[in-house]
Amino acid sequence: MVKILVIGDLHGRMPNIYFKEFDCIVCVGDVCDDRDFLSYIHKWFKLIIEDTKTNVDYRDLIIEDVGEKGLKKFEENSLKKGRKVLEYLDSFGKPVFFIPGNWDQSYGETRIKDSEKNSYNKIKFWIDLWSGKKTNSFLIKGLKNVRDCQDKTFDFSGLNFLGYGLCNAPEEFIERAKKQKLSKDKFRIIEKSSYKLYNWIVEKYKNRNKKFPVIFLSHNVPHNTKLDLILNKKSPRYKTHAGSKFARKFCLKYNPLLCIGGHMHEHFGKDKLGKTVVVNAGYGKDAQVLIDVDEKRGKVRKIKFNPLYK
Repeated sequence: MVKILVIGDLHGRMPNIYFKEFDCIVCVGDVCDDRDFLSYIHKWFKLIIEDTKTNVDYRDLIIEDVGEKGLKKFEENSLKKGRKVLEYLDSFGKPVFFIPGNWDQSYGETRIKDSEKNSYNKIKFWIDLWSGKKTNSFLIKGLKNVRDCQDKTFDFSGLNFLGYGLCNAPEEFIERAKKQKLSKDKFRIIEKSSYKLYNWIVEKYKNRNKKFPVIFLSHNVPHNTKLDLILNKKSPRYKTHAGSKFARKFCLKYNPLLCIGGHMHEHFGKDKLGKTVVVNAGYGKDAQVLIDVDEKRGKVRKIKFNPLYK
């Protein structure tokens, strides 16, 4: 039996570890702090609701207020808080299987200079960002127990851990491209890039240790479950499902034993997608789950949610 301690989105908050006995830790990302950014994000949400076609990003609001240096300082402080969180998890002496979230400054590189210039730039920009293949080195360098699972698999105690981080919304690249008047060449680039991003997950899965069940770590929970519906009335995406379509597709086709995710702060619970048990690890210092897995029989025996979670 393997006991997996799952840590939810922390956003710079230090977790209060409730469960005392576990064999390894899973951290689904967003360890970096968001508090310097929140007031600007709230203003940004208001702008989007008032004008759905606005090209303003919340970073533009920060730069307008505190300048480029101020934004850089915010980002540095955010990373430092995230590093402290991972140092703390590392101190338990257990393997920590980590994937970066959208707050963890681990995005892939892009050649797109102006993401708001046109529809092609906007779509390709986000594909490039979500195609990052490793976690920001500042967060994990020198932490001997932390395993960077971004686009990788790790074996541990009869289980495979496979990671897909960064994603924070449905991957609707091709659908969006079809609605735009893109040239055939630009559409093919979007199509090819989108398939490539999904196929990275599949490639790592196919190269796994086939003797062991798969624990799929996805920063964003799968799309269209009871774990990804936006209930916040202030959100521009109120009453829509905002989970990962790639995570959903992967779970339905390849049936990993478990899919563990977060990102959707409004939900802390479990669901079933095909044969896969899906867990949303929640948000905050008390967002913890203990999962007992019978690795030999390939079964989830028990899922315990922290009773102190509020």
